[in-house]
Amino acid sequence: MIKQSIKEEILYLSISNEDFSYRIPVEKLGTPIDWKIGRKDSEQIVIENVSKWTLQLFTKKVTEGKYVKEFVEIIQKNSPNNTINWENTKTAVNVQNQYNWLVETNITAKKKQTEEEIIESLKKKFNLD
Repeated sequence: MIKQSIKEEILYLSISNEDFSYRIPVEKLGTPIDWKIGRKDSEQIVIENVSKWTLQLFTKKVTEGKYVKEFVEIIQKNSPNNTINWENTKTAVNVQNQYNWLVETNITAKKKQTEEEIIESLKKKFNLD
């Protein structure tokens, strides 16, 4: 369960027994962004109108889906007029986590994939254009 409190327009979040503790300005909770997956110097996957904070908090290391769902509920409660596309956000979290895993395992793989091959495999797997 995510513990939360708001003090002076800052949302404080933490998860027990996890290395997870963040402070987020309430006014920025519902601001959508276009999330780019991949290296800046090559082709990237762009997913539009997603929750910046959901992605920043839950793509550093794979997190249980229940925490992501709970965090989405926290955003919707504290920023009810947000314009975030939650389906795109869920897809972006999954794609980013898969990308991170592929890059990490590619380091020790016998047959290494190029950045372009990784991006193309993700586009195919997640039906992205």
